[in-house]
Amino acid sequence: MNQIASIVRRYWLPLLAWNSLILAATIAATIYANTNISPFWKANAKLNIPEKSDGLNSNLGTLGELQSRGTTFNKDFNPLQVQLAVLTSDAVMERVRAADPEKNLYSSLSSYKKLFTVTPEELSTAISVEVQAGRPDLAYKRLATLIEIYQQRLNELRYEDADVRQEFSQTDLDKARNNLQQAQTALTNFQKSTGLVDILEQNKGLIATINQLKATRANLIAQAQSNETQVRAAAASLGVPPQQAMNSLRLGENKEYQAIRDRVAEVEANLSVIRSRYRDDSPHVQSLLQQRQELLQQLNRQIAVAIPNGNTEGIDQTLGGNSSNSRIEMLAELVRNQTLAQGLRQQANQMQNQIYKLNTELNYNTANQARLFELQRGYEIAEGVYKGIIARGQEGKANPFNVYPNVQTIDGPTIDPKAIRPRADVIAFGGILAAIFGSMALISFLENRNPLLKPKDLQQVELPVLGSIPRLKRPNLERQHRGIEIEIEFQRLASAVLMLEQQHLMVTSATAGEGKTTVTLGLALALVNFGFRVLVVDGDLRKAELSRRLGHPQTQKTANAIPTPVSVYPGLDLMPAPSISKGKITEYCARGGFEQCLCSLKDSGSYDYVIVDSAPVGLTSETNLMSAVVRNVLFVLRAGTSNLYPVMDSIEQLTRHNAQILGMVVNGVESQTEGYRYYGRPRELMETEV
Repeated sequence: MNQIASIVRRYWLPLLAWNSLILAATIAATIYANTNISPFWKANAKLNIPEKSDGLNSNLGTLGELQSRGTTFNKDFNPLQVQLAVLTSDAVMERVRAADPEKNLYSSLSSYKKLFTVTPEELSTAISVEVQAGRPDLAYKRLATLIEIYQQRLNELRYEDADVRQEFSQTDLDKARNNLQQAQTALTNFQKSTGLVDILEQNKGLIATINQLKATRANLIAQAQSNETQVRAAAASLGVPPQQAMNSLRLGENKEYQAIRDRVAEVEANLSVIRSRYRDDSPHVQSLLQQRQELLQQLNRQIAVAIPNGNTEGIDQTLGGNSSNSRIEMLAELVRNQTLAQGLRQQANQMQNQIYKLNTELNYNTANQARLFELQRGYEIAEGVYKGIIARGQEGKANPFNVYPNVQTIDGPTIDPKAIRPRADVIAFGGILAAIFGSMALISFLENRNPLLKPKDLQQVELPVLGSIPRLKRPNLERQHRGIEIEIEFQRLASAVLMLEQQHLMVTSATAGEGKTTVTLGLALALVNFGFRVLVVDGDLRKAELSRRLGHPQTQKTANAIPTPVSVYPGLDLMPAPSISKGKITEYCARGGFEQCLCSLKDSGSYDYVIVDSAPVGLTSETNLMSAVVRNVLFVLRAGTSNLYPVMDSIEQLTRHNAQILGMVVNGVESQTEGYRYYGRPRELMETEV
């Protein structure tokens, strides 16, 4: 809070000027508003954009479905902004302005637009429209005209959008139709040339037939092997090979027998094929079974004719001597099994040929499968694109209402019956805000140009703080005398000076108003109270503030004469500043006048301490020259008042002139020792202790 007060005190003049300007502007604005601004009326209306729930669905075949959900609202896009742009567009406002009776009062369209306020309401589909005018009827007419022309403009935009979409989609539709026809022709021609319609079902049927034929062939081979085993067993029982047994019956040379045998084999083969297609109770299978039975009976008759009860010459030996019905039956069974085995082998070979043909057909289908799939996929894509363009064309008929939906008028134009006049309190509030924020900006600007010295800046200087002087309740130290209590802070500063063991000191500051003269006088009085003889030298040759405060203004008229010290208090003497014209002060110090004066005092040896109160370093050049004579410097700065840049520049100048800065004295700090004094006690405490 103290820092803020210091800043305000520091920049009180610019702040006063700024706030005076704001006050004058506020008063002028209030007077102008009350005298020149006429009252006006407002008309209000509310529009709404309904959100559609219907949509368009179209099946695109294998490509999926096309769906349109109508007007929707999401976080990234709000149709209200589109409607706001249309409602406040130049095309709409220019037409409204053309129909306005007071159109000549507005030189530009932008100034006319300021009469209208269009606001989309949050979390809704409504738009609030507000219009102002100098008369109630004019405000109503302006708002009604705006709504009417806005609706007309939406219809124009819908027609334009529909025409462009129809023109664009017709070209794509013709192209998609041609692509679909070409894809369909290529697919049809390929199917005709290859005979492939549904390749998956066809391959599935071929594979099933091949597997069935393989199973039937394996069954026939197994039956043939069984019959051959029976032939070998019968031949072994008869003791003759099967062929010799047949020759013995002369069946090998019997053409009728061979014909019947071939027919049996043929019937067996047909029977196997028919059984693979029909069941055993089928008429086809039963007919073949009956034929086989008749042929086998004919074979038995041929065998019976060929072996007439064993009476033929030579047959007895082949049949094993004496004829018997059992051996004849075994021989006949051998011949039948041999014949059946040959027939089954022939059927197996025929089935193997069928399996080979079916495998060839399957390989052919597989080779053309990729091409068929490619043509089918091309046809499906062309069909999907064609259907999609048709669906988009259907959607285009309703799409303009999705982009530019039908706007409903919820509340028609209504007039506020009370006229609106300029409010003085609003103008005053604006002036207050302008004063506050303007003052803050001005302080920030000035502070950035010349910032105050802060405690962290003192840490960067790396100089010891020898004393902190509070705000004095009795600043007139020149009226104090021996025995009057000296501020304890000055006593602490005097103790620090005693520890430095420096008898000649120069007290200076960066700019005026830092309190260096007060610090000089307070330090001198504290040293006098310690019992030392002190001489204070007024080194501010331009203002001579110390001489004036101690009652000895400048009276010396020549610069060559050495001033004579005068007694101020017991133990405290003053060497007043000589009266030198301002143009000769720098020359006086540069030519050794000040050094000669100071050396004469040193030679006298009458004083324990000599304290020089110099001019500010940043305002004069003679202080740097004096520092060559009195090198021990106490640098005074004021808390919350000293500027950073002048302080740093002054310290740098003193360092450049080889001055020894013993430390800093911070003036104007908050006192922490009220109610307690080293030499005495406040009267209130004394009265309570009695």
